[in-house]
Amino acid sequence: MSIHRIISILLILLSCGQLYATDAFQKIMLVEEAKRMNERDIRKASKSESEKNADGGYNAHSSVVDCFAVMEYRYTGGRYVDEPVKFRMLLPDEMKPGKKYPLVIWFHGVGESGEDNTRQLSHVQSTIEYLAGKNKLDFFMIVTQCPSDNTIWETSISDVGKGDAPMTILEEIVDAAIKEYPIDENRLSVFGLCSGGNAAWNIVAKHQGKFAAMVACTAAPGSASVQDFRNTAVWAFTNKDDPVPWETIERFVNAINADGGKACVTLKETGGHDAWSNALRNEKVIGWMVLQDLLKGGPPMGVICYHRTVRQVFFLFGLPVIAILCVIPFYVRKRDDS
Repeated sequence: MSIHRIISILLILLSCGQLYATDAFQKIMLVEEAKRMNERDIRKASKSESEKNADGGYNAHSSVVDCFAVMEYRYTGGRYVDEPVKFRMLLPDEMKPGKKYPLVIWFHGVGESGEDNTRQLSHVQSTIEYLAGKNKLDFFMIVTQCPSDNTIWETSISDVGKGDAPMTILEEIVDAAIKEYPIDENRLSVFGLCSGGNAAWNIVAKHQGKFAAMVACTAAPGSASVQDFRNTAVWAFTNKDDPVPWETIERFVNAINADGGKACVTLKETGGHDAWSNALRNEKVIGWMVLQDLLKGGPPMGVICYHRTVRQVFFLFGLPVIAILCVIPFYVRKRDDS
């Protein structure tokens, strides 16, 4: 057998091995790609509010849904055997070789449970400027959905519904995503609202030191320990007229700080159970979260973080500076003449 024939056979075997390695062991599969949005749709979505369904749940804004790709993960656990679990995932526009990106895990509330794989994106329009358009940040976001018959994230299969706890499935999806995508493990963060806020407190406590940042809206920390949050930047949002006792949240946040952690609570007089609109729309917490780093830290709470391109920075700051520099000589000359 000639040397050329041997080399050809080796190359064929190598290519087959690469295909097997990428396809056979890839657990997260792309079902439908995300769509591009124009600035008009982004502005329209950012000013809209989530609408309630007849059953008391919420509808996700169509423009928001378009930002997220449809993904599928095969899950086996409890009564699930190779179950196709569909979820939504935001991906960076361009993933540069060798670069890793932050990951935000989103825990929705009870009203967004279901099987449509869209309702869990309700309320996301409040932060759409970071998902698309000129202020878009490059990061991953995973948004799974609790089934309608098992709406509490940590309820296990033996208690409610036909499957395992939604949080257990989510944790497995996150682990797979970290292996298959360029995700920076020092820049993992968690956002949760309502019952999802409880899940956010609990997942950070369960994996102490894993998450760089956490935002919980209208949710108490439950049985979590203060020491569990020593390495995570915590920002809690609540209202005084919310059914969840705001005093409990405030005391826990103060205890985290006393223990050497970094925590903050934003408390408003009114707003009822909705503290997430303020967190997402006014405080722009997603921009703050993706800049947090376990090793390097990040901006303090309350700092609104914008992503600007070089061109935008020039028009926002460069042109005014140039205009001022052009005016100064005329002003000096006029003053000298007088």
